[in-house]
Amino acid sequence: MRINGTILFCSTALGVVLAGCSDAADPVPPGNQGDTTLSGSISEDRTLTADKEWTLGGVVFVEAGATLTIEPGTVIKGAASSLGTLVVEPGSRLMAQGTADAPIVFTSQAEPGDRLAGDWGGVILLGNAPINVPGGKAQVEGITGEGTQYGGDDPDDSSGVVEYVRIEYSGVQLSPDNEINGITFAGVGRGTRVDHVMVHHTTDDCFEFFGGTVDAKHLLCAYNGDDGVDWDLGYTGRLQYVAVVQDASIADDANGFEADNDGDATQNRPISSPTIYNATLCGQNKVVDKQQYGMLLRRSTEGTVVNTVITGFEACVDVGGALTDPVATSSICHGSTAPGVTIAYEETDTDEASKGKPTYDDDGGFDEVAWWNDPASGNSVTDPGLANCFRAGDPDFRPAVTLSEGAATPPEDGFFDASATYIGAFTADDGWATGAWVSFEAR
Repeated sequence: MRINGTILFCSTALGVVLAGCSDAADPVPPGNQGDTTLSGSISEDRTLTADKEWTLGGVVFVEAGATLTIEPGTVIKGAASSLGTLVVEPGSRLMAQGTADAPIVFTSQAEPGDRLAGDWGGVILLGNAPINVPGGKAQVEGITGEGTQYGGDDPDDSSGVVEYVRIEYSGVQLSPDNEINGITFAGVGRGTRVDHVMVHHTTDDCFEFFGGTVDAKHLLCAYNGDDGVDWDLGYTGRLQYVAVVQDASIADDANGFEADNDGDATQNRPISSPTIYNATLCGQNKVVDKQQYGMLLRRSTEGTVVNTVITGFEACVDVGGALTDPVATSSICHGSTAPGVTIAYEETDTDEASKGKPTYDDDGGFDEVAWWNDPASGNSVTDPGLANCFRAGDPDFRPAVTLSEGAATPPEDGFFDASATYIGAFTADDGWATGAWVSFEAR
């Protein structure tokens, strides 16, 4: 998490205090639950209809036992001045089921053309699925108070449905070093359905998974300020069809995938170990001031990445930590931007003064290049021939020819699409990242 200069506001509504804040009054008085401004807590079932435009009047909580249903085509807006954020507590449900032609859109209250990343908060789902924090419970980042802890012992827990949803211009700063992700899944279980979700222009990560078992398909991340997909605290879900394109104007350490078991690199269980098939990760396509990797895999994480294209990052992969044990197979690394780098930086520096440099040995001598090039992995460094995933405002992730050669077959396990026997998130004529639910507006 990083500071982006956004003005910090605090909230004490309903006894909730944002972490790092004092007991100051709300800068914007909350609306009431009878009009189109949501505020405080939603303690009973409620439906947001598409014939009205809704506003998040502060940090809004869906309390345990309540269901918030959002109709297809509904627009919900937030503002930085009120920290507009939606928090779905453990035991509650968000039924946000849009359609390709009538998506549910969370966006900024600013006028079109004036909207910027960080204009409002984001969407936070909290559940009762396992995490690897001792005691089985954790506090969601940035917000304290009743109902803001997550984690439990139910891997099949359901937080509802998030389908054909777009989240844009999110990521307000809650406290120093703490910005909200586009959408956060914290201890969310596999009973939750997540499909066709886009995040664009956010100051932090597009999708972050803190433990849990939730599965997701068709995730689009565009012009993010930090990582595309971030996992931590024992996340063990499955992802398929993931596309990321970074913001070329942000000179920061934004990665395609960033992964930890936990912040202290313990081997607390469950070990973070998601399984990911069919991803296309496009970087900034230039050298920037800080390192950015297609996959930064560190701090004792595991995980399996298959049929993935990585292009336009300074380096395709960096493995950090002696106990980190990822698997990458049937994938393509091409077009790294750092001089002399094809797959990974050569880590030869061992002096403590070199910490933080890309050439510092932070993994006990692990050889990323040999790992990637192991013949048994089926990985390559060939040109995937993508149309133009770096084109601002109109990226095209599709290859000229479907990348079937060397691809693995996804497992037939009830979640993965086993017919996706190609590398990357798209075939040559694939159109899943099009339609009204998608926006690549350039800023």
